[in-house]
Amino acid sequence: MRVDESSVVREDALSQASEILEEPSRGTRRRVVILINVLTALVLGVFVATQLLTNGRLPQPGRDAVMYPSLILFSVSSAVYNVRLLLSGTEGNPRWNAISQWGSIFLVQLLGLALVHANANTATSLLLDHSLSIVMIFMTGIVINRWAAVIWGAITLVSLFVAVQNVGPEFTYALMTRGELAELAALKAANPDAYAARAAAAAAESLAPLPIALYAQVSVAITLFVIAATYFQSGMIGKVLDAMPLALDKIQIAARERQRLKEENIRMGMELDVAQRLQAMVLPRDAELAANPALEISAMQEAADEVGGDIYDVLHGEDGSTCFVIGDVTDHGLASGVVMLMSQAALRTALEATRFDLVHTLNHVNNILYKNVQERMNDQRNLTLALLRYHDGVVQLAGQHEEVIVVRAATGEIERVDTVDLGFMVGMIDDIADFTAETRFELQPGDFMLLYTDGVTEAERPDHEMFGGARLEAALLEARERPTDEIMRHLHKRIHEWIDGGEVLDDITMVLVRRRA
Repeated sequence: MRVDESSVVREDALSQASEILEEPSRGTRRRVVILINVLTALVLGVFVATQLLTNGRLPQPGRDAVMYPSLILFSVSSAVYNVRLLLSGTEGNPRWNAISQWGSIFLVQLLGLALVHANANTATSLLLDHSLSIVMIFMTGIVINRWAAVIWGAITLVSLFVAVQNVGPEFTYALMTRGELAELAALKAANPDAYAARAAAAAAESLAPLPIALYAQVSVAITLFVIAATYFQSGMIGKVLDAMPLALDKIQIAARERQRLKEENIRMGMELDVAQRLQAMVLPRDAELAANPALEISAMQEAADEVGGDIYDVLHGEDGSTCFVIGDVTDHGLASGVVMLMSQAALRTALEATRFDLVHTLNHVNNILYKNVQERMNDQRNLTLALLRYHDGVVQLAGQHEEVIVVRAATGEIERVDTVDLGFMVGMIDDIADFTAETRFELQPGDFMLLYTDGVTEAERPDHEMFGGARLEAALLEARERPTDEIMRHLHKRIHEWIDGGEVLDDITMVLVRRRA
């Protein structure tokens, strides 16, 4: 178990730094979209009004009467939508955001293409398209992303190539002098038919003269695009630079907390290692397990963390009896390991002092743990605890824990000894004398019993299904003819096959006791 007290502070500092850096750019994209919408609607509106006032109609009434109002309506709607979100400080619907952003960019790009390929004066439109394309590549990168800007740049180059090919690479655009313009005006007055024929020829080659006011209007619109985009973008960059020192301070705070946490984890790791070694030192040795010639005993323990909360012990009395301890401290980790060590010391002392009086030992240990854990440590940990005493084929059992599984050698049948009515959670209340009781059962030659903690039956595979008591009993029967060491290895193997490489979520402890034939 690792200490993580500073993680919240570190995460807060990093989130604050992220917020500081993100704040200047928040809303920039939406402001640029609003700018595009307003200028697009304004340019289209001026164009439509000019056409109606000058010519009394649009260039292609059947098409333009639907197209231009639709484009203006979309631009106005998108602008209103983004203004509302900008004022409310909300993000809006992702789908509508995408429609607004992509639609606004696509509309201006479409107008740019039309400017080149459907203009009455191709040569001058190429110059205007070049200016607009540079602006739109920049806008596309801000509003959508850089790859969209790259794609639009490629489309612009292809469009320019097609436009040049349409007029021919040998085409030369010649400007008229004032004298030539005067001659053209005189021709219009003297011979309208000849003037009309000349104008038709110029229009056929997309060289119709256009008023300078039109170019001025388009240039003003493009200039406004550039100014506004630069204003928003450079303003954002300036704010980011201003916020950088504060953000760096937050990042440094997070770095210091991370280093402190790392050092704390190293220290805790050393403490946990010491506690783990202490736990291993107090477990019964192989010689102790083999000390009673009438019994074949095997035991194993696997902790879910560096320090486990399970407890087991094997003690031998002067009268030839053997006492078994099996228990499970609530939770696991360092604190549970401390309670386990405290319990082991108290149990051994009490059992040896009372000559294996199980009920008296339970009450005595409960009193010690309650005072130490609940009162002094101010901790709510307690434990399930069962004590068993074997002597001449009879097993005495006291304390509340997992049921004891007994396998009968003669029949291969399984018996379960329930412990619910034999005790109470040790260390939870100050006195459990009214709850403790004792029962007895026999072990015939060849019979064996399994003591275990809930980490065995509650071992989970990846889909969270538990190993369960039925599978534990089936695994016992599969290997019941083998020596206890092999049975123990078989049980451990079956449990880990069930876990299937997953995490051991709770301590696994088992003690197997067979009466020799």
